[in-house]
Amino acid sequence: MSKKKASELKEMTMGRALFGFLAPIVLLIALIYAGAEVAIAILASVFLMIIYGAYMGYSWDSMDKAMASGITTISTSTVIMMLVGCMVASWMASGCIPTMLYYGLQIINPKLFLPICFILPAFMAVCAGTSWGAISTIGVVLCGMAGGLGIPVAMAAGAVISGAFFGDKMSPLSDTTLLAAAASEVSVFEHITSMFYTTVPCTLISLVLYGFLGLSASGNIDTAAVSELTNGLSSNFNITVLNLLPVILVLVLSVKKVPAFITFGIGIGSGILWSMLIQGFSFVDNLGFIMNGFSVDTGVEAVNTLVNRGGFVSMLSLVGILLVCGMLSGLFTEMKVLTVLVKGITKKVHTPAGILVGVMISSLILCLTGGQYPSIAITAVAFKDACDEMDIHRAVLSRTLEDVGTMVAAIIPWSAWVIGYGVLLGTTVQEFIPFVFLCILSPIVALINAFLGIGLLHKDDEVKYHPLWIRKRAR
Repeated sequence: MSKKKASELKEMTMGRALFGFLAPIVLLIALIYAGAEVAIAILASVFLMIIYGAYMGYSWDSMDKAMASGITTISTSTVIMMLVGCMVASWMASGCIPTMLYYGLQIINPKLFLPICFILPAFMAVCAGTSWGAISTIGVVLCGMAGGLGIPVAMAAGAVISGAFFGDKMSPLSDTTLLAAAASEVSVFEHITSMFYTTVPCTLISLVLYGFLGLSASGNIDTAAVSELTNGLSSNFNITVLNLLPVILVLVLSVKKVPAFITFGIGIGSGILWSMLIQGFSFVDNLGFIMNGFSVDTGVEAVNTLVNRGGFVSMLSLVGILLVCGMLSGLFTEMKVLTVLVKGITKKVHTPAGILVGVMISSLILCLTGGQYPSIAITAVAFKDACDEMDIHRAVLSRTLEDVGTMVAAIIPWSAWVIGYGVLLGTTVQEFIPFVFLCILSPIVALINAFLGIGLLHKDDEVKYHPLWIRKRAR
């Protein structure tokens, strides 16, 4: 089928653009609520957009090329994601991440219990790239200790979930972190640096609040549960500070702005070498780990939950989501659906803060109804060009997506995951949500920063963290 002339296409009016955007989104949300996986729900939305495109007069060839173009824009990011999965597995096998977890468990102190309920899960989630892993392991341990210290379990649960989502947001190994960076087309380290502008003040305020609430703590830590974790780690891995060298190497390369492809490749290679030299795994073992994920039976279920992860295969579902989002993005772009909608918004909004408010509202709606991934990926597609036109750095867009999309997901009371947190930690949604301070504060601080211009970087600015950097108002 030949490509149709522009004169044969129906005009993309605001009403048609609104339908073209809302119809696939409503279908996506409905399928997710019906139990479909996110990738399948988005794929169904792609087919709906193809049908809509045919109605608008677009040929199959033009839509096929549009989908291919959308995939091309995120191809490098998908490879980086798979490299990260491989690096997680190699760092598990090398003892790198287990060593960080082991040392993190040593800092529990009854006088600072609630802040520690934030810090430890945050540390573990940053290391392992998973909020669920941190909540379901050390989080369960900490909430079990809270009662003996005279601290309500709901407070401890709120601190644990806040800390875990700090890691979910800030870890270069986290799927939402990788997705936000990829969907916004910025490097993962630019994205993380940009997030300091909202995460640092939110974290400091949260720690002060947890410290104040925890002043009434009394009693002693029951070390049995902590010992089970540390003994499980030390009996299955050779724990030594030398295991931290692969992490240090990757951090140094990142600071020197070595391309992520090379940096993560070196991270994988150093992890394999350390695994062979220090942990005694063979090269063939490591090939299996980086493909299928690290796997070992430590004899302690909580430790198994923390360390058995990673691998090329572990990223395939996220890559699948990103690929179909790329297809949907290509169709939106070809049909000018988002162009017409966002132009309609920008006609009434003439400030960077106004655009970011649009990002927050869109991300919030999708998060409340469709979960983290759609709220990040689809909102990024909708507002990338608008941010460029308003001279807003894409890293500001990506951090805003996480400030709302990632963080609000932890406090949606009807979410099965959030209900599950309560079951795991021995409390209820209604009891712990008021104490998930980091997730409550993140969208509020993001909104304040947007209107004050704090960290609102220009499109061509180098992404650096200067705590009180304020964008000058245009004259």
